[in-house]
Amino acid sequence: MLLIIKAKAERLLGNFDESLNSLYKIDMESFNNETSIKGEIYNLMALSYCNLSDYQKAIELNDKAISIFKVNNDSLMLASAYNNKGIIHNHMSEDTQSEKFLLEALRINRALKNIKGISANLNNLCLYHGNLSKQKEYIQEAIIINKNLDAKWALAENYNNLGRLYIYEKDYESANTALKKAYTIANEIGAKGIVCDNYEYLSRLNAQSGNYKKAFEYQTKLNSLKQELQSENNLRKIELNMAEEKLNEVIRENEIKKQEYEIQRLERNIYGIIIIFILITIITILLTQRSKRKKKLALIKAQYRLEQSQHEIARQKMELQNMELQNAQLTLENNKQQMTNMAAFLKSRNELLEKIKELIKQGYKLNGSETTIHLKKINAIITQYQNNDKTNSVTLKSTEDINNEFIERLEKRHPNLTQGEKHLACLLRTDMSAKEIAIITGTTPKTINMNRYRLRKALNLSNETDLSEYIKQI
Repeated sequence: MLLIIKAKAERLLGNFDESLNSLYKIDMESFNNETSIKGEIYNLMALSYCNLSDYQKAIELNDKAISIFKVNNDSLMLASAYNNKGIIHNHMSEDTQSEKFLLEALRINRALKNIKGISANLNNLCLYHGNLSKQKEYIQEAIIINKNLDAKWALAENYNNLGRLYIYEKDYESANTALKKAYTIANEIGAKGIVCDNYEYLSRLNAQSGNYKKAFEYQTKLNSLKQELQSENNLRKIELNMAEEKLNEVIRENEIKKQEYEIQRLERNIYGIIIIFILITIITILLTQRSKRKKKLALIKAQYRLEQSQHEIARQKMELQNMELQNAQLTLENNKQQMTNMAAFLKSRNELLEKIKELIKQGYKLNGSETTIHLKKINAIITQYQNNDKTNSVTLKSTEDINNEFIERLEKRHPNLTQGEKHLACLLRTDMSAKEIAIITGTTPKTINMNRYRLRKALNLSNETDLSEYIKQI
């Protein structure tokens, strides 16, 4: 803001009344109580009141600024406020309080790595007669910082303060060296205010060292320079007043233009609002009608899809029922065929057994060589049945063909089964006993039970699981 910048400039020129006047012209109500700008204004006001020696008002405004910066968690501005509070207490000759707040500002600036702030705090810690050893450390650190920053104005102030510290220590030679450096830098950059301080310290130095003539010369230079600065300040004040009048004129013109613009904008806004209202009404009617049509169309489509879905569900149900019926019929036919094959096999085996039994009975009546011939005959009959296309293999093959789908499912679930284990599983699926399976396969029930045990192990079944029931569920 222009008024804040003007207030800072007035304060730097020593026009503290004008600085305060500019700050009071700012509309404080336009800022929230917590804004950092309001805190900055209070901070600047506090310094101006300090320069006018109204320390109570300065402390009050500074406390307001600190409160705002704390609420906003604005560490940088908080350090600035603590620094200013230290300066105020320094003017009040309260060195302990001054050092407390300056050290707190230094701590915050070090944490923020705010180099310029650190330099200013270090310089201000040397404004009073304190722990000279510690203060010399502060000012030397400030000199190093300002040399790196090439901040000549601040560097000239540092050397002035260093010279003053040496005067306190009565180290007049070191004081003179430091003050000469301060004068060289200040004169180079035209910092007449710093040169004034330099003349004052040199006058004090020479007076304390007994060189009163030299002290008087510096005091004379000081008075002359102060008069010159006073004339310059008066001239700057006239220039600032003229600039302020021009600024106020520009502000008034801008306010008039702003009001005219606001009136025009208000008129445009009114017309715009009317047009927008009409458009919104039309669009709302059209959208409402469109929405109704879309809802009606969506409802018709939904009803159509529902009917189609119902027809499709009915068709699929009918197909499923037909498939179930066909599967049931196929299963029935397969079972009938299986039972027929089994019955034929058992009948053939029984006939064979009856024939062998009859031949054995006949062999009881024979003797010697006739018995041998008779036994060979029985053996030939048995061999003939075994080699005659092996009815039992045909039966097994028939059972396997009937159960092809079952075998596929079995292989998917247990891919590592042997061919014999698959055949046994097919036979167990028909609820045959171990004795019946032994008859079909031409083995003993004991062998079948052993094979059942191996099949159970291959299927990884527990002892509690029924083997036949597990196979039927596959």
